[in-house]
Amino acid sequence: MTIFDKVIEIYRDTYICSHCLGRMFSLLGTDTTNHDRGNSLLLAITMDKHRAYLSQQDNRDNASQILKLLAENAKFTPAQSVLKKEGIEYIEPDSAEKCYLCYDIFNNINVYAKRAEKYLENLEFTNFLIGTALDAHIINNEDNFKATHNLLEAESFKNHFNREVGKDLSLILGKPAEFGMPDITIIYSIKFGSFDISLLLRSLFVYGRYNKFVRGIPQTHWNCRLCRGRGCESCKFTGKQYPTSVEELISPKFVNEAKADGSKFHGAGREDIDVRMLGNGRPFILELNNPKIRTLDLIKIQNKVNKSNKRKIKVSDLKYSSKERVKNLKFSAENTKKVYKAIVISKEKISKDNFDVLLKKLKSVYEQQKLQQRTPIRVSHRRADKIREKKIFRVEGKFIKPNLSEFIVEAQGGTYIKELISGDNGRTTPSFSDVYGFSLECKKLDVLKIY
Repeated sequence: MTIFDKVIEIYRDTYICSHCLGRMFSLLGTDTTNHDRGNSLLLAITMDKHRAYLSQQDNRDNASQILKLLAENAKFTPAQSVLKKEGIEYIEPDSAEKCYLCYDIFNNINVYAKRAEKYLENLEFTNFLIGTALDAHIINNEDNFKATHNLLEAESFKNHFNREVGKDLSLILGKPAEFGMPDITIIYSIKFGSFDISLLLRSLFVYGRYNKFVRGIPQTHWNCRLCRGRGCESCKFTGKQYPTSVEELISPKFVNEAKADGSKFHGAGREDIDVRMLGNGRPFILELNNPKIRTLDLIKIQNKVNKSNKRKIKVSDLKYSSKERVKNLKFSAENTKKVYKAIVISKEKISKDNFDVLLKKLKSVYEQQKLQQRTPIRVSHRRADKIREKKIFRVEGKFIKPNLSEFIVEAQGGTYIKELISGDNGRTTPSFSDVYGFSLECKKLDVLKIY
């Protein structure tokens, strides 16, 4: 069966528009549109049958019948003109009849593009992508149609719709479509006779570093342990375990400036609630969800955050980032070097000379072997119970008084410093307490530097 025979068979069955006819043979031929392909097929058949009608008396009836089929069932104007020219009567097609496959959606693509333009008002973006969610009835209709006529070279409804709306909208907006990482994805939910539009705005990522100058503030928001965020007497109906967090002190200014729906805080590791983050600060990435504004004055936001949180936290080194950088941030946290300052009290009093001897012993131990750390008891309820091997790169110490010392520790990321000192009932070895031979406890801890 030739393509012409297939087309004639289709129109004996039902009416479809030129767009849908062309896309049923979309894989055949290049450098044309589905609409032009469909029209070309109908025109070629019209010309062929007109010639047959004029030159072959025996086939006149067949030729005129096919011309009438195209004029009536395909609503093809050139076929109607041929019939009028040759004085052949035909029935005027029903102008209200809609395409069986697209319900005349493809003849009204500009309506869909114009509606999207209104949805995009007051949004900042440089490119976009069209997406489609089709009603099951449309999909089943098309699948059955293709199976009935054994159509194997067709393009899907979605591909045709996305491309044609994308072309129209690009002309309207003066902005290109983007298939990799679009700023906005415009999703059409289509039924025959109606459609809705929803927008998916690509998250905006901002990298920076934060310092935390006070103890008692966690890195991220914690729900109340009792009510799990619902609000109760214990949390004074705030739903929070702690009054605020580094995340809550930083993110509102960004959310407000970007007109975002919310945010997610990604840190390169985290310090305990009672630990200060000093020095060059801890790297973080703030993910802004559904931002209406994508070009931010990062210096202005930085100044606002720092001014409103003096003596609590500070942000610096702000720059745009990406989702891929978030993965790298999480992955690399374990492979960084971090420098800590620990104020340590000892169960037994020691002299200055004895302190120097023990410090030398500490340095020797960690030069020769790695630390074996089983998940600390204090975090075992939320961390996998396993043994982690860590490297202690440097230990420096300062004698303050017989039961009080200061240590500078340079360690691999992910090392639990408090347990490095105490031993955590034997779960961390060799610990400072192991080397000293009696109990040590970290009373204050600061992060001085993250490489």
